[in-house]
Amino acid sequence: MPLSALKSHFGASGELLHRLANGIDDRHVELPSAAKSISRETTFGKDTQDRSLLKATLRYLSERVGSELRQRGKPARCITLKLRYADFTTITRSHTLRQASNTDQAIFDTGLKLLRRALSQEKQPVRLIGIGVSNLVEPGKQLDMLDTSAQRQEQLNRAIDRIRKKYGFTAIQTGQTLLLKDIFPTNKEGYTLQTPSLSR
Repeated sequence: MPLSALKSHFGASGELLHRLANGIDDRHVELPSAAKSISRETTFGKDTQDRSLLKATLRYLSERVGSELRQRGKPARCITLKLRYADFTTITRSHTLRQASNTDQAIFDTGLKLLRRALSQEKQPVRLIGIGVSNLVEPGKQLDMLDTSAQRQEQLNRAIDRIRKKYGFTAIQTGQTLLLKDIFPTNKEGYTLQTPSLSR
């Protein structure tokens, strides 16, 4: 498209568009920065108020986020739930953990509390659900001598990660996500959500 046409439609930014489209760019090339957050979300084919489906989907997304956190070797301090309703109103609700974590259970439990609170305040169907983590920190934390449940959860997640790496993500599932396999299409690697997305 001629430069004059771009300028008449887009003003000053038309010239920039023309330069970039023609490979003219004086900016320095920079390496991508490390991710500051990780999230997964999916849009349902049909708006839903089915709490079992919302809970199962939230669990699946939490496991995906937890898996990526562990691959990066980082725990997170902040958990964020995202919901989009039938009228396209979108909300986010966040909670900061006392101690950073990368376990599926911590992400899901926090997300579920936020989900229950949000659903009690809004009665319309949900179009999109997502869960994310931010405030990623370096690994290392104070061990609790009296409560070993967090350590057991981390060991369990590492074992599940190894199985999923070898046999596919849906090779091992929690009971909470089992109903998803009857809803979403399956292939040789198991079911996949219809419109999953990953954002950072």
